[in-house]
Order: sequence, then structure tokens, then C-alpha cells
Amino acid sequence: MGLLDKANSTAPTTPSPAAVPVAAPAAVPVAAVAAPAAVPVAAVAAQPAKAAKAKKAKKPKARPKGLPSEFEIAPATARFIGSLSNFIINYGLLIGAAFVVVFVNSTVANSASILGAMALYITNVFVIPVRFGRNVGQFVSRTKYISATGNPPNKVHAFLNSMVGFLFLVGGGLVMLNMSELSQGGDTNGIIWFAVGVVMMSLLIIDRQFKKSSDLNQGMFDRAFAAYLVKHVPTVSEAGAGWSARLESMGDWGDRFAQRQAAREEKAAIKAAKRAEEAAEAAADAASDESTDEDGSEDETDSSD
Repeated sequence: MGLLDKANSTAPTTPSPAAVPVAAPAAVPVAAVAAPAAVPVAAVAAQPAKAAKAKKAKKPKARPKGLPSEFEIAPATARFIGSLSNFIINYGLLIGAAFVVVFVNSTVANSASILGAMALYITNVFVIPVRFGRNVGQFVSRTKYISATGNPPNKVHAFLNSMVGFLFLVGGGLVMLNMSELSQGGDTNGIIWFAVGVVMMSLLIIDRQFKKSSDLNQGMFDRAFAAYLVKHVPTVSEAGAGWSARLESMGDWGDRFAQRQAAREEKAAIKAAKRAEEAAEAAADAASDESTDEDGSEDETDSSD
């Protein structure tokens, strides 16, 4: 009987520990592992789709054709020669006419000077470019404007380019004439004309900034019409007779001026190189003198010791 009681007391205790640890630990880790696995899959699947949509929305921009390979951009010296020639022809007589109007009390002289200046300006800005494709400054500097296709640009381009300097002069006159209206708080019309003059003058400044920021030295209207100022090589037909040959021969003066300018720049470069060599030699001599002085002072200290 004692053995049977012991067996009955131990029998219910054996299956209970087996039932508890099997059911509970098996259910908990499965849910814990499955839940975090669902979140990153959805996040990872959503991110590439957004990125793909953003890439499809961007369209590549069409690049301009640029300068044709058979042409060469006009150098700075040719640009200076052309600008100087056009300034003298377009505005030299016009500035002289302004002085005549201010200081000469003659109606005939004033009218003649103004008409002559305007006739010369119109000839260089309209007549010659329409007839020959270039103005006097471009003939002197042996340059011309071409478009991205290699053909001459629209005639409006030459007109707008020439008007930038003219508007600057007119705007300067308006600013000087109406500047007193600002300090005195005067007429509204004077203030308006002053603002108009400032806008006219700012066109030239904007055009210069466009040229500085351009690799091909294109101004404001050059970019608008895709025009480039390039070197012009005279052809056989242009070197014949008539006005075309006479205008083309003006390029000889520009070539001589460019040669003198190149000679001056070469001389200046040689002088600068000589000055640099002299400065280097002087610095080397000064360094050697300092080293000898230091050696002498060291010898004196050694002898005193």
C-alpha cells in the first residue's frame, strides 16, 4: 500500500510541466517575428516606386547648336577695333552736334550738324548693313555676325545691337536734365523721365554683364538671336571693285592697328619678365647677405667662447 500511494502522488505531476512550456513559447515568437517582417517590406516596396516616378518626370533639355566648327570667334583686339570705329562713326558727329546746339546760337548750324549726325548714324546702322551685311566697324576689324546655322542673323539683331549705345547716350541726357527734379521734389513728369533715362542706361550695363558671363562673348541680343561675332575672311568677289572692295580695304587699317597692339603687348611682356628677373636676383642677393651676416655672427660668438 505504501508503494501504491507513492505512485499515485507522483503521476499527475509529470504531464503538467510538459504541457505548459510547449504551448506558450511556441505561439509568442511566431507572432513577434511575423509582425516586424511586414513593415519593412511595404516601406521598401513603396520607395523605389516614388523614385521611379520622379525620374520619369524629368525631361532632358535640348542643347543649342552652338558655334559652327568652320568659324572662329573674333579676338578681343578685333572687338575693340570694331567698337571704337563704330563709336566714332555713330556718335562722334552726334556728340559734336550736341556741343554746337549748346554753344552756337545759329539755327542753320544747329540744323545742319544734327541732320549730318543722324544721316551718318542711319547710314552705318541701316544702309550699309542691309546692303553689305556688315557695318563699318566690322569691315575695319574684319569681323561679322553669324547665327548657329552659319548664316547672317536677322536684320533686327544689328539694329538692336546698335541701339544699345544710342539709348545709353539719350538716357544719360535725360538723367542730367531731370536730376534737379529729385532734389527739389518737383514735377512728376521730370521724375518719370529721370527713371526712363536710368532704364535706358541700364541696358548697356546689362549687355556688358551678359558678355562677361559668356564663354563666346555674347551680349544680351546676341544670345536672344543666337548670333556670334566671328572672324571674316574676304572672298575673291568681295575684293573686286566698287563700294564692297572699298569697305573691305578698310580692314588693312585694322590689321595695322592690331599688329601695333600686339607689338606693344609683346614689349610689355618682355619688360615685365625683366622686372621679375631683377626682383628675383635682388631677393637672392638679399638672402645671401643675410646668410653671410649670420655666419659672421656665429664665428664671432665661437671666438669669444
